[in-house]
Amino acid sequence: MQVIRTRADLALLLERHMAQSSVKSGQAQQDEEIEGRTALKTYLLEAHGRLRSDPRGALGEVTGALGLQVRHSAEPELLELSLGDTVLWLDSTQPRFPRLYTVSPAKDTDRVTASLVAASGMVEPIWLPPRTLESLARLTETTMVLFSLRHDRRPLRRSPDRDGIDSVTLRLWGPRARQTLDKLRHSEVLPAATSVFSVRLRGGDDERYCLAEIFHNGKITAVGNSFQEHERMLRLILDAHSASAEQLEQIRSSRRLFVPVSWTVDDLGYAVVRMFSGAEPFRLWGLPELLPPDAFRVRAVDLDVGRSATFTLSSKGISIELGPQTPASVLVRFVSNLQYHVNADLDADVLMLEPLLQLSLPNEAPITPFSERSPLHDVARAVLAEAVGMAVRNQLALSTSSLAEASLADRPSEPQLDLVRRVMSEAAAHEWRTRIYPIQSPDGRLAWRFLDALPVDGSSRLRELVRLHRMSSQIIARLSGMPMAHWLQLSLFGPEALVPPVADDELSA
Repeated sequence: MQVIRTRADLALLLERHMAQSSVKSGQAQQDEEIEGRTALKTYLLEAHGRLRSDPRGALGEVTGALGLQVRHSAEPELLELSLGDTVLWLDSTQPRFPRLYTVSPAKDTDRVTASLVAASGMVEPIWLPPRTLESLARLTETTMVLFSLRHDRRPLRRSPDRDGIDSVTLRLWGPRARQTLDKLRHSEVLPAATSVFSVRLRGGDDERYCLAEIFHNGKITAVGNSFQEHERMLRLILDAHSASAEQLEQIRSSRRLFVPVSWTVDDLGYAVVRMFSGAEPFRLWGLPELLPPDAFRVRAVDLDVGRSATFTLSSKGISIELGPQTPASVLVRFVSNLQYHVNADLDADVLMLEPLLQLSLPNEAPITPFSERSPLHDVARAVLAEAVGMAVRNQLALSTSSLAEASLADRPSEPQLDLVRRVMSEAAAHEWRTRIYPIQSPDGRLAWRFLDALPVDGSSRLRELVRLHRMSSQIIARLSGMPMAHWLQLSLFGPEALVPPVADDELSA
């Protein structure tokens, strides 16, 4: 493969591959999946923290763990990432929304991109909600020639839905794809199960064109003979997404949002536990609390960015309060998942500016997760979630003050710090004893450190986080006095005596 030194070199290479993919079969545009060929693949990403201000330095911190080789180009905004025969190019011309380009096989590039997201905590895929996908043809002045549906309620249900649709997977090609989707939606053939998962757009003319499929997670596969037309589509999509993201950031900075939901689950409590277990598809890690009579509250960490939000769920809907450092993308991804896995008829415009202003609750003080008099199990719900958030962001050292400040909006008091210390000591002595170890700093302060970083492989990482969730649920049950094995409830020694702290340098050795 030729050496890429500038974005102009990259554009020529990618356009050549787009054209080669287009002519492999006379029926390529209809009979083959774009995904199955050596087509151009583009991943739209959103950067946070240092990756936004210093992408070269930030990538240098994580690429070693992934085995990625990094090659600099003549332009500081363009980097080449390679793993064996898999090669990707990162274009950070727009620092907040960098793009990954590749012509390597999709299976390999999907895995590398997911590992890059998991290893850093500084970048996440751009999530395009169903209604946004539907509007792309009008936004980009192209023609929608395909749409796909993928709706699945099974992860949140105990039993099949006798009156509705459990699962839908559908791809429909045709010059009147938009009109077909409208007819399907209004025919009630698939009640509450028509959330668009991807759209395929054709832009340009007969001489210079691009055929691109845009997926809900910001991945785009494209063929054609015009990289310029491909870039025009991307620019319009990113400009619209950027404007929407800024509006969401402004609204959520001072308001709590309420989203009405017509639930299609048979057991709300079961759905809440599954929703915040850390597993796919929601990828939220939290320990729900029952609020009488029939509501739930959970402080949950988003597993892409490692930042938390507070969710209150009832039969009427969900209120969402994002943390001070939590990006609005967490809200977009959560609402989109509700449409894909609960009810596609959730207000289609719920993420647009005007409906959000109507749904936002009056300015209120932030929900305080615990006070000086809170029972220990309530403290644990917040503190353990923030500890997991730090692990997702690769912050392996946990101090009492950092956990308390992450959990509380106000500066923590000494009694609150003591509650945090007690929770972490209990976790280190019992359920989390194989994950963290107490350490003592030279000035005598107690802290904790994860023994190992989370795996960078996406599947292994999620499995480990689900195990941590199971262990944390046991901590909550034990601290709240629920009936459990006697050996978990009785001990002649306190937690700090069971696992005495060691000096930080001893643990490293």
